[in-house]
Amino acid sequence: MIVCGRLVVAVAAFALLVPARELAADTKLRGIAIDRRLDADPLPADLTRNVPVIVRLSIDRAASGDAAANATLERLQRLLATYQSRNTQIVLALGGIPATDGEVEPWRRFVRAVAERGRGKVAAYQIGEIQTGAAPDVNRYVYLLKLAAVQIRSVDADALILQGGIPAGESDWQARVLTAGAAPYVDGIALDGPPAQDDEAFRSAVQRMAAIIEREKPSATVLVGPIRLPPDPAAATSQSMDAVLRSLGTSIQVTVFAGDAAALGATLAAAARLTDVIAGDLVALDERTADLRILQGTSNVTPVIAHRLVYSLTGFSTYLVYWGKPNGPPLDVEITVANVTTPMVRDPMTGATQTPARMQKGPQDNRLRMALPAADHPLIVDFNFGNSSSFGAGVDVRTEALPRVEEIVFRHQQAQAAQDAALRNYIAHVRIEQHFHPSPADPAYNLITENRLFSEPGVVEWEELSFELNGAKWTTNRPSLPLVQAEKVLSLPLDLRLNQDYTYRLSGVETVGERAAFVVRFDPADPAHALYRGTVWIDRSTYARLKVQAVETKLSGPVVSNDETQLFEPSGNIDGRTVWLLNHLISKQIFLIAGRSVLIEREVRLSDFVLNASDFDRERSAARASNQIMYRDTNEGVRYLVKQGDTRVVSNQLTTSARAFVLGADIDPSFDTPLPIGGLNILDFNFLNRNLQLALLYGGVIVFGNVQHANLWGGKFDASVDFSGLALKANDDVFDAQGKRNGERVNRIPLGAGANLGYQFTPFQKVSGHYEFKYDAYFRDATTAASFVIPSSTATNGEGAGYEYRRRGYSLLANVATYRRSTWNPWGASGDGFDAGDRTYTKYDLGLSKDFTFNTFHTIHLNGTYFGGQRLDRFSTYQFGLFDATRMHGVPSAVRFGELGMLRGSYSFNLFDQYRLDLFLDHAGGRDPQTDNLWRQVTGTGIRLNLRTPRNTILQVDFGKSILPDVYRGAGSTVLQVLLLKPL
Repeated sequence: MIVCGRLVVAVAAFALLVPARELAADTKLRGIAIDRRLDADPLPADLTRNVPVIVRLSIDRAASGDAAANATLERLQRLLATYQSRNTQIVLALGGIPATDGEVEPWRRFVRAVAERGRGKVAAYQIGEIQTGAAPDVNRYVYLLKLAAVQIRSVDADALILQGGIPAGESDWQARVLTAGAAPYVDGIALDGPPAQDDEAFRSAVQRMAAIIEREKPSATVLVGPIRLPPDPAAATSQSMDAVLRSLGTSIQVTVFAGDAAALGATLAAAARLTDVIAGDLVALDERTADLRILQGTSNVTPVIAHRLVYSLTGFSTYLVYWGKPNGPPLDVEITVANVTTPMVRDPMTGATQTPARMQKGPQDNRLRMALPAADHPLIVDFNFGNSSSFGAGVDVRTEALPRVEEIVFRHQQAQAAQDAALRNYIAHVRIEQHFHPSPADPAYNLITENRLFSEPGVVEWEELSFELNGAKWTTNRPSLPLVQAEKVLSLPLDLRLNQDYTYRLSGVETVGERAAFVVRFDPADPAHALYRGTVWIDRSTYARLKVQAVETKLSGPVVSNDETQLFEPSGNIDGRTVWLLNHLISKQIFLIAGRSVLIEREVRLSDFVLNASDFDRERSAARASNQIMYRDTNEGVRYLVKQGDTRVVSNQLTTSARAFVLGADIDPSFDTPLPIGGLNILDFNFLNRNLQLALLYGGVIVFGNVQHANLWGGKFDASVDFSGLALKANDDVFDAQGKRNGERVNRIPLGAGANLGYQFTPFQKVSGHYEFKYDAYFRDATTAASFVIPSSTATNGEGAGYEYRRRGYSLLANVATYRRSTWNPWGASGDGFDAGDRTYTKYDLGLSKDFTFNTFHTIHLNGTYFGGQRLDRFSTYQFGLFDATRMHGVPSAVRFGELGMLRGSYSFNLFDQYRLDLFLDHAGGRDPQTDNLWRQVTGTGIRLNLRTPRNTILQVDFGKSILPDVYRGAGSTVLQVLLLKPL
């Protein structure tokens, strides 16, 4: 029953609290604080007995940069052991921040070394002292304050971080510091004491500062001092007790004093008599609710008599502190107090106690009127004198609340700093898999490398163990490929940096695997910089990263979009600490290649981690001494680490081009004889050293090329020029229900050129404009009937627009274009089939593609596309030639439709790391409004073999077989291509 009664009283007392002050979840600092230098002797043991003492030890920051650091740390360790044996709380004051950038790293190491020795012995670390009128730059100050806080808390997670000391008059500067991001990193603020004595100007400055702290960091522990005590013990006691009692129930929780032994001894002796008051967690009570009145005779003097009404949350006691006038008229007090037990007047100077001279109760038991003595110093009315200050009970009525996002980021940085300090190095196996489709009709290009990674702070290198391209595997002397990558982002989300590069917001809580995680969104603070935008999942218990999904912004060069998902897993333990490292990365990048956007999907898996490897240097040296290709991650991006004598150096000569000799033939019913192919295939990302890109296939009788310039006009535009030509005549036959129509064959040699302008308006969306010039030269064939008029050779001009959306492996493409022939005369048998309106025509298409990749690097590619148009005749309808967008395996170009719906699929897999097989299945339904307008079905199948052959060559054999409608019997249903590629 007693416990229940006390709980009711405690809850009732909370109703009287002034609601303006947010209570800290765990306010550790309690008691009288004494300011001491590290080189001073410890306080005498008898002074710290039976009194809650906090010792603030000041360490000269200059010791962090000279040979005295070790001696400083050794003395600190001895002092901490002494005070720990007395159960004395310690605040370590580490001074200001470094003045120059060159001092930052030695200072950081010193701060961390201090925290390592203070772990478990220090209650709080005070850092960031400034001088009046010499406040440093806010951004630099906040960055270094954060850096120190992260270092300290990564070592001593239970300690408080106090900012200071700060002159009370620097309130405007302090407001900027807290709003610039310092608030989540500090638990309290230490304010300097008065320059000479406690005066009204200083009190006003403290009140202004307290209001700012209350607004920006309401849970902050506030220290004020040191207050220099006079040498006279009585005067020292009077000044110290006055200062302590004036701060009761305010935002000032600890007052710091300095003085000689006699002054400090008297102060601590007085404090010992007020342990329940000084060490309690006190809050101000609302005097209006208590209906407090201080009377002299019949006059209400409450506004003019200094006083404080407070309640102890730890001792469940109510106190009234008042400052009466000596030899003045006696005071009467009327007040409503819950659960009054034994009211007593306590003298903090002498320790004497006395009951009130007169006490009356009102109609209600908790309404009192008491006569109080006056004195020349403050007195305390204790309405619950004799209560055990150690008694307490709690009622947890809180609901689970999420922390602020700034606190989550700080906790993560703290956890990351602790891991970084423990992890000296690691070795891991890395498998990198990449694949892409140049076009929906082409097979996937798969690239696999196996690597061994060596990582230590500031240096990440890896050795390429093997290289595999479409099933052809190399361990040495592999073909050279361009080293093209997205711009390096130097400021990563959650990193602690001088500039505030990102803004964060908390989106809630989700589960990653089986772990609950905070979901934190991040965006660039300045959209003009190359940064990331995305989401990070942070573990609720360890504050480790579990997952990051990010899109790189403001890209330049051929990479126009970079979408990454990173997964982190426990990779081992160091001294009982779980180490979380990147385990799996999936990225989807859009490259501009040959004037077209190509989606390249990359998957990186790390395994076989060896943490703090004892043979790290030896293993890395062995890799450097080998002839394998090596890389290093630098601030400019990934670079080759090339051999130079017996060492390796970073090479800034990037491989920006790839060349291969091509020899082969294409057997297609579109040509009366096999189409010979012999020449060069070139891809150069720095053509003519002018940041141009050249893609060229010169095969003797055929040529296809594109010259491109990316990153124009602010980075979102690109422009390119296409050109193509065929030196051999392709035949063009026409079929109807009776089969091939004799005498109507036409031969054609096409030439083409075009210009493209693209605008990448989001990382995943692009619009483009196209201009196309075509010239078709038409010729009679030996089988063409004399009565059949062939079309006039003509130039065609086309203008069009396109839209692309590529995200998460999906590609959605839409295009529309209108064409106009320069001349268009009657053709055919007596003009049959000719329509003068066909001189202009329109084409449009809409397609969706998706790739599915499996762990064994098997790939399934699916594509669905609709093709349509208006006024399409025999020579402008959709055909299935080798170089057409509608290509299907095994289907000849003689098959044509004016409207077409297609489904294409491929399955690619590797056999024995030697052979690559691609299986194709294509199906289309189309109709030709120029004939009977019936829907007809076409199916194409294909198989492609890719294998490595002698002398570092690659053999590709592509065979296609189709199932055609009866109307196309005799058109041919087999297509074969054989190519031999020799990387140069």
